[in-house]
Amino acid sequence: MNKAKLVDALKHADVQEPVFLGEGAWHYAWQVKKDGGEFVLRIPKEEAYGKSIPFNEAMLKADYGGTKLYYQSVNKAVVGATPEFYEFHVSPELIYTLETFAGKQIDLHKMTEKTAFQTGQEVGMIHRKTEEISHELEGFGYLAWTQEKGLHGTFERDANEFLEEESEEHIADYRVLGSARSEFKDPLVSRAIQLAADLRNRQFTKPLLVNQDVSPENILLDGGRIRLIDPYPSIYYSRGMAGNFMNLYETYFITLADTERYSKHRFSESADQLKSMAEGFLAGYSAGDSKVANEVRGEQLLQLLETAFSHFCLLSEEISEETRIQYGNKAEIEERLLVLAEELKALAASQIAGLESTVSG
Repeated sequence: MNKAKLVDALKHADVQEPVFLGEGAWHYAWQVKKDGGEFVLRIPKEEAYGKSIPFNEAMLKADYGGTKLYYQSVNKAVVGATPEFYEFHVSPELIYTLETFAGKQIDLHKMTEKTAFQTGQEVGMIHRKTEEISHELEGFGYLAWTQEKGLHGTFERDANEFLEEESEEHIADYRVLGSARSEFKDPLVSRAIQLAADLRNRQFTKPLLVNQDVSPENILLDGGRIRLIDPYPSIYYSRGMAGNFMNLYETYFITLADTERYSKHRFSESADQLKSMAEGFLAGYSAGDSKVANEVRGEQLLQLLETAFSHFCLLSEEISEETRIQYGNKAEIEERLLVLAEELKALAASQIAGLESTVSG
């Protein structure tokens, strides 16, 4: 860490008494004080995943501006569910963010399955209520920033057409997997994926503000209240990101637990808590509506498919240092692919009846 940058950031943000909190994949973080309040100061790393990070004003303002918009939207939906204060500074000389200190990370290893369920339930409720807040941004997809337009969605084409094309890609990806790897070839999986694609094409109305990064390290506990930080917002099909949560907590974090990216979290030791959080999330998000739950499960199936397909594609590429940190070496990716095939079959078998009833209903 460049200590001169920390000194400059402390002075520019007018904060004092820094206490180092730790580091994530992209930032260092300090707890600081200002006007009697507690805040978190984050300074981006100069290198991440083995690569140097060049200054990119548009990318930084899209990232930080998206975080600010997401915090504001969540707090309109559920007061205090994200930091109340968030500001950032971006220049070639100095980059930092400053936000309200929002508590400590949840500790999966100390949670009972009941507490994990309740935590997931509250997170699911927050996500669903946030979807009701209008974002008023143009376009959809990942967020971008330009001097002329400010914050906006990357894509400006028809969202329905894009989603239909994406659904066709999911089906095509499964065909490739089934042709190349016998362990993926299964008529039940094929039918379930087709149903999930049909369901999303039918149910999608408009893209909403959603959050893709919902890892446990971004869920905090503050005096018994759940608070969310460090989002990766986009404008997308809301059920898709709910399905992303389910895939992450029921499969992804557990199967990638031994990678360098996730090993420090020891997710394999908290698999039961992760799955309980997923069950709670679905309960909180769907609020007892089985149709919504089935839509989310359909998206989870497509997310799991793409997890498997991305692993399959990695086997035909040279493994970069960034890829190794996130996914491991080819032998580990190959072994994980077999696990993902079984997970895909199990999920399809458990959800096909619900998908059938929702599509035909």
